[in-house]
Amino acid sequence: MTMERDHVAEERAGRPAPITVLSILLFLFGLFAFVGSAFMWGEGFILQFPEGVNYGFPVTDILVNASASIVAATGLWRLKRYGYLASYFVAGFYVYASVYILVEVIQGGPPYPVEIVAPQVLAVLVAIGLIVYPERFRERFS
Repeated sequence: MTMERDHVAEERAGRPAPITVLSILLFLFGLFAFVGSAFMWGEGFILQFPEGVNYGFPVTDILVNASASIVAATGLWRLKRYGYLASYFVAGFYVYASVYILVEVIQGGPPYPVEIVAPQVLAVLVAIGLIVYPERFRERFS
């Protein structure tokens, strides 16, 4: 009877709010990474191969960022262990990519475009959340 009551209490507890928020943010980041990169962030459609455009970040965004973000989002949403593990990979990727982009922006000198700086700062904040919150609820992941 006690085990049954514990199981019911666990089901009622549901997904912790921070995990829900992180799941939604990761899904949106993954979607934006895919769509934004497919259209080369306003420089043309990726499959039309515009002249003089560096394909490094768009291809990486589609193959690594978008897919890893959506896998982590799905896993966190469902409280699965793979989501817990993927969230650490995504956090590392977000920090790496954001630092790289921010260094490029700083090297370019002022004015610093808010449409480039703000998403990178947000990505680092989400990365911090991905390191802190899944660990707090580690026992909830199956």
